[in-house]
Amino acid sequence: MKTAIGAIIVLIAVFFIVPMAVGGSTNACQALEKHNVSNTASSIAGGSSGPVYGVINTIGQAGATGQTASTTEANAHPDTPTPVSCTVSFWKTL
Repeated sequence: MKTAIGAIIVLIAVFFIVPMAVGGSTNACQALEKHNVSNTASSIAGGSSGPVYGVINTIGQAGATGQTASTTEANAHPDTPTPVSCTVSFWKTL
């Protein structure tokens, strides 16, 4: 029983920690927004390296405060806490 509870706690921690670690933020919505900016920059530049990607990603990351993702997720899922909704959306993008 203790092993099952421990496993559940680890899974919940991983569920929330991984997106924030990948996004480089302690705010789940900001991490989602940064991840989306990186993906968009990669899509526009045709890859995740090079000067075009670097410029687009740098400018986008500077504006990625998490407010847009937070508002979008709050409107899309009004009955779900926003950090949970942002985290779920992050996992869906992988």
